[in-house]
Amino acid sequence: MPSPRLALTRTYLAPTSAPAPGAGELPGVADVAAPVHVTTEETHFDTADLALAAAGVSVRRQTGDRTSPAPRGWILEVPGRGPRTHEVRHALGRAARTAPAALQRLTWAAARGRTLGPVLALTTTAHQRDLLDADGLVVARLTTREVSARALSPEDSAAQTWSEWQAEVVDGRRDLLDAIADAWEALGAEESDRTAQLRAVLDGPDDEGDDAVSVDDSAGAVVLGRLAQDVGWLLAQDPLARIDAPDAVRSLRGAARRLLHVLGTFAPVFAEGTTDALRTELTWLIEVTGSARDLEVLTEQLLEDLDEEAAGYVAGSGTGDPAVVADRVRAVLTERAGAAHAEVLRALDSQRYRDLVAALETFVADPPTARPARREAGKVLLPLVADAHRAAREAYRDLDLDTHVEIEHDVERATADDARTLTRLRAAAAAARDAAAVLAPRVGEAAEEYVDVVRDLLDLLDEHAGTVVAREFLAGLVEELGSGAFVLGRLHALAEVRSAVAFHDVESAWDAANRKKLRRWMK
Repeated sequence: MPSPRLALTRTYLAPTSAPAPGAGELPGVADVAAPVHVTTEETHFDTADLALAAAGVSVRRQTGDRTSPAPRGWILEVPGRGPRTHEVRHALGRAARTAPAALQRLTWAAARGRTLGPVLALTTTAHQRDLLDADGLVVARLTTREVSARALSPEDSAAQTWSEWQAEVVDGRRDLLDAIADAWEALGAEESDRTAQLRAVLDGPDDEGDDAVSVDDSAGAVVLGRLAQDVGWLLAQDPLARIDAPDAVRSLRGAARRLLHVLGTFAPVFAEGTTDALRTELTWLIEVTGSARDLEVLTEQLLEDLDEEAAGYVAGSGTGDPAVVADRVRAVLTERAGAAHAEVLRALDSQRYRDLVAALETFVADPPTARPARREAGKVLLPLVADAHRAAREAYRDLDLDTHVEIEHDVERATADDARTLTRLRAAAAAARDAAAVLAPRVGEAAEEYVDVVRDLLDLLDEHAGTVVAREFLAGLVEELGSGAFVLGRLHALAEVRSAVAFHDVESAWDAANRKKLRRWMK
């Protein structure tokens, strides 16, 4: 599996062909390295209908002078959130007209298994400068490019040229990226969407005509609009989840869960029984990706706790070195995370997942709506949101807070109790939040406040659930590692405290979410 590369990047159409400025006052920058000149030849690959470009994804074969510092090989680039970009590199190989199977597999969400062929040739002459910190380490790279791009079909396509400036923060420092961007924008540079720029070369600029937009205020249109949005988000997370980008599996599961909740809460908008199969398959996707998500959260929390333990460690105290324990814990978690990610890949490569995606897209494109779908959205959907809140209230009433507190320190009993008493509340509260979010653009501040308050409740429930996972893991780890019992015991005790605090705060968080004044808009 090729390893991903992460960067924060912004690209601008240069107002001048002069090198991109950036040697002024910038946070954390002490020096500028000597400039490097690089010339590269790229061939971009896509489907016949340019599906990758439409999704903001690029697959390119990069070559050039063998003495050039620019890497030679295949590069998959996937957009993340904001300026975050994820790259996967693959060896050049002998094939020049066929993208590597590994990269084609990662682009399934956009290409759907269709062949990727060469669509565009691009030549860049670049002037690169690395910005260094006080220790001489590279913290950013500023690049000025002269770009010449030509569509490969038809063969006599004319080349288009432009100049661009690019800032890449190599260590993830957003403050530095923002400072560079502010300086460039003050000089008149305009941020550029490289994918849109290349797509314009391939099929001309986007039509900027003032097309009339029809506003459909029906219940069906409102629900389907949200479903389409979440299907799109799920597909956007697909390649990121495949390369195990940070938070990608969590985001993919979040999209699947929102789809599940919207289809469940607003099922009366559709013909009876037509959402059942989709909900079953979405539940499967959520479950099969659960281990990877849990391990990501667990790793982040435990390593943070171990860092704090190491800060207070006194050598020779006989309590065990937290740094040594951290290395062993990290090794165990890395191994388990690898197995969990393999399970995610099996799911995303499965025919079952592909059938689910196809079914979701068909449902949105040709929805099996019922009569309520044609009625005004508020009259149909607001009572259904109120029903979702009532389901959460019933789940809360089923909690036996006193009994739970009594058994909190019994890991086996507490874990079983959590499964019985809290899972239903978490699911019901999340469904109520997601239902309210569908109406928030129409209702406004009142619905947004409800969503925020229920999110606070869910944060506590998620915190508690995370401590259950942590305690189970830590309880078994002492036996597995055979050492570090004192340090692991302290982490276990810390998880118990977090669990008790989170559970104690659930009552007040629920009271806040259940206020009549907060829910008045549902009527």
